[in-house]
Amino acid sequence: MLDTALSKFNSQRKVKCAYLVPQGAWLSTIITGAEVYAAVDFFWQPAYQPEYSSFDISFFNLPGEVAQNFTGLGIETKELDERQYDIITIPAIWRPDIQHIKEQHEVLAWLQKQHAGGALIIGLITGQFYLAQAGLLDGKEATVHGAFASTFQHLYPNIRVNLKRSITESDKLICATGHKSCMDVMMMTIARFCGEEAAQLCAKYYEFTEPSKLESDFMESQALDVLVNAAKEILRHRFQEHMGLEQLAHILNVSPRTLSRRFQNVSGESPMQYQQKIRLQNAKQLLSNTSLSIEHIAQQVGFNSTSVFGRAFKSAFQKSPLQYRKFIASSS
Repeated sequence: MLDTALSKFNSQRKVKCAYLVPQGAWLSTIITGAEVYAAVDFFWQPAYQPEYSSFDISFFNLPGEVAQNFTGLGIETKELDERQYDIITIPAIWRPDIQHIKEQHEVLAWLQKQHAGGALIIGLITGQFYLAQAGLLDGKEATVHGAFASTFQHLYPNIRVNLKRSITESDKLICATGHKSCMDVMMMTIARFCGEEAAQLCAKYYEFTEPSKLESDFMESQALDVLVNAAKEILRHRFQEHMGLEQLAHILNVSPRTLSRRFQNVSGESPMQYQQKIRLQNAKQLLSNTSLSIEHIAQQVGFNSTSVFGRAFKSAFQKSPLQYRKFIASSS
């Protein structure tokens, strides 16, 4: 049984995950994520075995410093290395010392290099001060904890700060503003690197919000095209309606051709493809959390027929609605 379970794991391609641990870091924004990343594999292993873990996790101190938070608690860390990482997380910092951050030239250069190499970099609550100081957020949308928003906006005027969002993402740079949004980001990261099934299992087991719901609620970064933002907003709010491209264009007072072209240029998908994605994400929530019949769910999320819904669902998630419901029930 163990051999079968471990066959799911590609030991040659672990997700390389790094935490930068400055002095004064909130360890809760480090430890929870690190433990859940490590525990992802519990669902198909009888016991934790580091050599078969999906995540290779490293903790780094600032050069020459001891990683210790404001309560006196410490964490075992090491000096920065030259490996390329898949995920880098900068935790919340108690009262960020801006001058100290500016002096961390080695760290800032390391972050720039890692991002250029393809790393997803996450700033939690106030950790995004490091991303901003490294210049990575210039010209991009970002968010930060409200208690430090004025300082952040004053110091980094080239960043498009959006305090209405608890999570933003732009160019593989994620910012989160509070402990709940930190958990949300962790779940979305598991979905991206380990797949929807692993994320769904974590969501059920740890009672976190399911990642497909998070993507639609929190990760809709505002495009520079106001027309596209308005179209997405309408489709998110009215996905149950049988609204076609012509009706949507009429509401927005543009031609269907103009709307389709601009939407495709910004989003890489058509308005109707986006509408179907929203419908299917909501269907997953209903399949997971209600006992409604599949026919009822199909109608409730805007599909005219159960068969069309079933084909679309299986194409998107590689499981039929019934198979998905059984999978989620078996993991509870």
